[in-house]
Amino acid sequence: MNTIKSKRSNISPFLAIDMLTRANKLKSKGKDIIHMDVGEPGFNTPMHILKFAKTIIEEKKVGYTEAIGIPELREKIVGHYDYYYGEKVKSECVAVTAGASGAFVLALLALFDPGDKVAIMTPYYPAYINALKALNIDIVYIEGDTKSSYQPTLEKLKNISNNIKGLVIASPANPTGSVIKSDVLKKIANWGKENNVTIISDEIYHGIEYSKPSETILRYNKNAIIINSFSKIFCMTGWRLGWLIAPKNIISIIEKLSMSLFLCPPTFSQLIAVKAFDNYNLLNKNVLIYKSNRDLLINAFEDMGFSKYAPPDGAFYLYIDVSKVTNNSTELAIKLLKEAGVSSTPGTDFDYKSGYKFIRFSYAGSNKEIIEGAKRIDNWIKRKI
Repeated sequence: MNTIKSKRSNISPFLAIDMLTRANKLKSKGKDIIHMDVGEPGFNTPMHILKFAKTIIEEKKVGYTEAIGIPELREKIVGHYDYYYGEKVKSECVAVTAGASGAFVLALLALFDPGDKVAIMTPYYPAYINALKALNIDIVYIEGDTKSSYQPTLEKLKNISNNIKGLVIASPANPTGSVIKSDVLKKIANWGKENNVTIISDEIYHGIEYSKPSETILRYNKNAIIINSFSKIFCMTGWRLGWLIAPKNIISIIEKLSMSLFLCPPTFSQLIAVKAFDNYNLLNKNVLIYKSNRDLLINAFEDMGFSKYAPPDGAFYLYIDVSKVTNNSTELAIKLLKEAGVSSTPGTDFDYKSGYKFIRFSYAGSNKEIIEGAKRIDNWIKRKI
């Protein structure tokens, strides 16, 4: 007897994790692998947070918390927006979540019904597409291009269907690393208000920019939904903690959903995350290393003759056009893994239409790893092409 499966479960695997799994299997057999696949900071959780974690284990009970997070952490997030952006946010508009992924799912459940239309740019973060599909929300793809740095513009938004209920944006973006300019962000925010479209703004790479810091869309649209995380700039991926900012009435809905679906965010992670905002200088030093890695990788690929890529102004990804050597980026990524020992992510993970031409390389690792990874790719290209 076959087990019955729901139609909504028919989603694609997350290829970045799939490549990580493949790489780890090879590594377990003794092969030396350079990981440029998943979007994970190369730095450990800051030492002052880890030291505080030891005191939590010894002194505090790690039980259930409020469904939308402990008040102390929510107040810390409020303080972060005041300090970092100059934006006044009330704690009643903040929900701590089980990662940014948990925040996104809760936001979709709170805002949209099955069959509602939500627009998103290509290329996109694949987990968002899969979450939308699993909830039976209709996806409207907006084709990205180099002219707009694969980001939405007012012109593109005006050309989509007039019954859109939601728009997902990301800046800095995964997989491209591109950033929405302030004047464009303002136009997008105003378009959302004028057309009664709820904007979900993925801001989890805020703080990892290489020129001007990103603005939060809250500056221009107080009804926007903000998704953020402790994973990237704060180097806390495995702690699975994020947050969501929304109008108070939406947070009330989020709270009911959260207590039923998750009970509460990870308690231990919440207790230590109150220290995450204590040392911005350390975080900024990490960004300087990312920038050095980015510049190194760009120069290496351009020397190899690969000069078509999205402008990586933030995050820690290089989304490279490899169509000069292949029309199958998945096949190329697997060959690079097996034959060069470099694990990357094929563009088909991020773009159903044009992803076959692209590969995403993460440069979040150590400078030594990025140098070695670039060297291995270069040597492989010279042998094979």
